[in-house]
Amino acid sequence: MSSQTITQASNYFDLQGLEQLRQKTKTNDKETIREVANQFESMFASMLIKSMRQANEAFETESPFNNQQTKFYTDMQDKQLAVDISRHGTLGLADALVRQLDPTSMVRLQSVGQDKLTMPNQAQPMAMHELNPAPANIQFNKPDQLRELSITRVNDSTKQNQLNGVSEVTEQVKQTKAADFSTPSSFIASLLPYAKKAAKALGVTPEVLVAQSALETGWGKKVLQTSEQESSFNLFNIKSHGGWQGESVNKNSLEVENGVGVKRRSNFRVYEGLQESFNDYTHFIKNNKRYEQALQQGGNADRYIEELQNAGYATDPQYAEKVKKIMNSDSFKAVVAGDNNG
Repeated sequence: MSSQTITQASNYFDLQGLEQLRQKTKTNDKETIREVANQFESMFASMLIKSMRQANEAFETESPFNNQQTKFYTDMQDKQLAVDISRHGTLGLADALVRQLDPTSMVRLQSVGQDKLTMPNQAQPMAMHELNPAPANIQFNKPDQLRELSITRVNDSTKQNQLNGVSEVTEQVKQTKAADFSTPSSFIASLLPYAKKAAKALGVTPEVLVAQSALETGWGKKVLQTSEQESSFNLFNIKSHGGWQGESVNKNSLEVENGVGVKRRSNFRVYEGLQESFNDYTHFIKNNKRYEQALQQGGNADRYIEELQNAGYATDPQYAEKVKKIMNSDSFKAVVAGDNNG
């Protein structure tokens, strides 16, 4: 008889070892728990191997080794393989079971002294805190010193980029807040500063630009919205053709074809703010040869918008007349005159 407390079932057909193991389970000692866990892992490994064999049966139909004798010995080999896997802890399932059933068997991590962290041929161990730069001699009761130190540690280029980004966002927020489209008067007052800059670049009057924008957007009430329900800032409903590389929004538009209004789906440009909208309008008009005749009209606002229509800016045959009606109205002139006097 074996002198071991437990005879490990090293072969899958070792019935004596399994019987001794069954008897020892009543003691619930550490060695028994480990052996039972190994047997469970062996059963699990055997199921895995059997599933893999079954998955390959379709490829063995025409094989000369597809016979009962081969399958018998293959099954014996697989079961022994499962036992060997559990004995060596290949899957790690037995270890997990032991930790669950006997937490005291878990190996505790031991701390290692800093003197043992020395690399080969290293004269002296390097202190861990030495991996970081030595802290500056700071007196924490002097806030000014802390502030100066934090400022000097900021990368100059990064800081400049951040400042530029903040200034751009601030400018856009200012433009949005300054734009009041609640009434026609507020619409005119909000756009006149931008229109004056654009008119100077084009050599036309600012009034015609504001009136044109009023017609295109319904006095700011119908500015195209993006898919996120944000303003496109497209004050002149310029479409996204002509090599436009920016963001666009797809909307229905009413086009007049052969005297009949037709709905068309078109892409329109999206801007970051009012200033960008006027800038792009200026660029769009100045860099299209078909609008050269319109630009030659100078300060004659009526002729400018007429030539713009003749060049195909809009398909509505009454487009120029509608813009002139807005621009020449007494209420429009009054607001412009008040702004100029102010």
